[in-house]
Amino acid sequence: MFEEWMAQTNQYVQKHIDRRIFQAIAASLNADIEELCNLYVSVLLDRGVINQSGDDTGVEIDEDDLLEEILARFLAKRDVNDELALLYAALIDAYLALVQEASEDA
Repeated sequence: MFEEWMAQTNQYVQKHIDRRIFQAIAASLNADIEELCNLYVSVLLDRGVINQSGDDTGVEIDEDDLLEEILARFLAKRDVNDELALLYAALIDAYLALVQEASEDA
């Protein structure tokens, strides 16, 4: 079930993201979104927001803290300039909004 949620969320985000904004990273956008899905889950697990089954534990995480932690983990694997770092921050923000939208549509 957990893997199914991740696959459905990844597909939803890839379908609904406004790709025009992210032309500078168009070649890697789908892979970036998939990585963000994995990082999102990793942060939620590490912070105790969800358990290993993907169930909500009742622990809350501030959305800004979530964005910052995902961004830090994402950028740790890349050597990017400030302009790209800002673009990736915008991508993560858009990703989180679409995850919320997908959960509301479910």
